Amino acid sequence: MHASSAKVAKNTERAARISSRPFLAIGICTFERNEPLLELLESIGGQTGQIDADIVILIVDNNPIPTVPRDRVRNSTPYSFRVVHEPQTGLVHARNRLFDLAEEADADWLIGVDDDVIAEPDWLSEWIRGLNVADTDILIGSVELTFHASASPYLSRRPFSNPETGKEPRVLATTNYAISQRVFARSKGLGLRYHPAFNQIGGEDAEFFLRAKRQYRYVTHGWPSALVTEAQNGDRGTLLYHLNRTLCTQMNAYYIAALHRRDKLMDKPAPLAFVLIRRTVRNLVRGLLRLGAGIATLPSSRTAAQQTIGMGLSDMTRAFAVVSYLLGKKYRRYGNTATHGTD
Repeated sequence: MHASSAKVAKNTERAARISSRPFLAIGICTFERNEPLLELLESIGGQTGQIDADIVILIVDNNPIPTVPRDRVRNSTPYSFRVVHEPQTGLVHARNRLFDLAEEADADWLIGVDDDVIAEPDWLSEWIRGLNVADTDILIGSVELTFHASASPYLSRRPFSNPETGKEPRVLATTNYAISQRVFARSKGLGLRYHPAFNQIGGEDAEFFLRAKRQYRYVTHGWPSALVTEAQNGDRGTLLYHLNRTLCTQMNAYYIAALHRRDKLMDKPAPLAFVLIRRTVRNLVRGLLRLGAGIATLPSSRTAAQQTIGMGLSDMTRAFAVVSYLLGKKYRRYGNTATHGTD
């Protein structure tokens, strides 16, 4: 990317290239979270640092009936924006529509971010710096969890996603990421899209990043300098919420493993049965060790012990996720049909 003084297009709903500078689309999929969305937009609008690119914000309103308040969006951001209604609810429908919009806009990069996070003041300038030096077409930034005073003491305060520069991240998620046109564009690139099997159960992001690597050799790298924060309050501040999320994440990892073996995306993969046994045993042993350590140190170091117990419970949840997977359960986590039932 080449540097020049920042020039921002004012409030329009037209995604059009306005100069020869790099053109970046900031993509947001939203479902029934208008207030957090507006807070996110305000944090993006208040960015500091050198914005050496042209910016458009693309919002996918993924509700059966449109709910995003366009006038309030216009008042929340200085950037040009476009709001598009996607009536088919689901993670995959929303994210794939976002790719379509980014391609229609002819964006060089899509910088995606969840609708319930807050961008740090230098988030955008750090993304631009990262895209300048990146030697890959898929990047994942940092996500820091902030805990309300009422959050469960059993929740670990460890960083959720803090990838190392240039290395493949441990957490493959679309909370804060960047993907180049060479990956998402059908006319100028792979036209890679999220898999429909994960539309309501989640895991579509990890499957996408792993498919890009295994099938097309596009390896995801970390760019930790681009940081967003996610508040852990309300339901998200409870241990039950995190254990449910852990269960679903582990089950989805098994569904991804099975799918990629079926599609023959890996050279000489370990048998799925071996993977299930290995991960179950590992999580079970680690969970028991952590629970034992947490209980033993509870009288002398209560705060640290409670978090160790919470991590132990998460490990045990991962271990027992194999039972739900083998029973074929799929917990719906997104859309107007979201439920804790099974298919």
